[in-house]
Amino acid sequence: MRYLSRIFQPVITIPKNAKIKNTEITCKSQKLLLECGLVRPTTSGFFTLLPLARRALDKLENLIKTCIESSGAQRLSLPALTSAGLWAKTGRLENAAAELLTLEDRHNKKYLLAPTYEEAIAELLSDLKPISYKQLPIILYQISNKYRDELRPKHGLLRAREFSMLDAYGAHASSDCALQVYGRMATAYEHLFRALHLKVHKVEAPSGDMGGSFSHEWQLAATSGEDQIKVCPSCSHAALLNDEGTRCQSCGKDAEILQSIEVGHTFILGTKYSEALEATYCPPSGPPLPIIMSCYGIGITRLLAASLEALSTEKALRWPKAIAPYSAIIIGPKEGSKEWNDHGMDQVKLVYDALNSVPALRSDVLVDDRHGLTIGKRLLMADKMGYPIVIACGKESSSNPPRYEVTIDGATQLCTAQELVQILSDKYAHLEYCT
Repeated sequence: MRYLSRIFQPVITIPKNAKIKNTEITCKSQKLLLECGLVRPTTSGFFTLLPLARRALDKLENLIKTCIESSGAQRLSLPALTSAGLWAKTGRLENAAAELLTLEDRHNKKYLLAPTYEEAIAELLSDLKPISYKQLPIILYQISNKYRDELRPKHGLLRAREFSMLDAYGAHASSDCALQVYGRMATAYEHLFRALHLKVHKVEAPSGDMGGSFSHEWQLAATSGEDQIKVCPSCSHAALLNDEGTRCQSCGKDAEILQSIEVGHTFILGTKYSEALEATYCPPSGPPLPIIMSCYGIGITRLLAASLEALSTEKALRWPKAIAPYSAIIIGPKEGSKEWNDHGMDQVKLVYDALNSVPALRSDVLVDDRHGLTIGKRLLMADKMGYPIVIACGKESSSNPPRYEVTIDGATQLCTAQELVQILSDKYAHLEYCT
């Protein structure tokens, strides 16, 4: 069994207006992740992910991997350091200099801790030139830590200097091909957010320093968001808020204004990077041509924190079920109580084994073995952590057969272990995954 007492989880209480290691608490996901012992700040904009947060992030990364690979993407790993010379060739070294973390090696060669990898991918394709048009399209992606020298890091994982990110890159022989791949990747994004049960809005956005013909931001509504979108309640059309008013561009009706967090961005880049770095392909006839590129990003640690911002209360975490650190927790009786004598650890293990017989919950069940605490106190702590399923061995656990207080999605019912297995088997059989 997996015991809560063995989890490294330094729980704290943060007084109002307090700072943790000179870090100001500015949003509920930041406060709750700190209080529940999931993250710790190291210095401004940098965080240690403790075991439960790391477990949630692993689940999210695996879900993203499944969704992205369903579009035909292939995973690779690029070096954390990128030559500053590549960014100089595309003009981004000067334009983005303020946000880049740079360094020099002992030979005075300049590098940067890349926040994104368009130049590195274009150089890779250039090294392999000329690529045959028959090899295109290609979609390559990685999941790794990226770096940005934020002027004012804040909101915890929502705006940090180091962050986990999915970045994917498409290489195409034509604009039509690029648009087809872009559509496939957009579908993968939609599957991901549907699997997380998050209403994320795809909105047209300026391409900015990235360049290209067009782009979309993927925005999640949350009160702590620094962006604003307008969403039409009639036709569901969404757009970034601008100075043109609040009417929906599609149906002309009044739209609702929402604060939001950007959790992804996708671009058709064209030939900006391939021309600068001479990444070409061989068409059926004629000379080599610049590869048309596209790129796709998801801030993974930001998405984790943003989902908590959207779903949590001020006092308790609420997770997308697919990425909760543990799906279920079993709270045994208080030691020394009548229930403890009738339903001790041997009986708790039977409940644990029953839950592990549900395929979706295998190795995802935790036992709160702090039996010196009352059930009520442990229930309050489990609620704050936001476990999707909480099973308490209360007074009815002494009955024959034992019955348990089971809370799923905030609703509590009494059921036997056999009934619980059936309920959870039915519930988790309908979970949607990326396909």
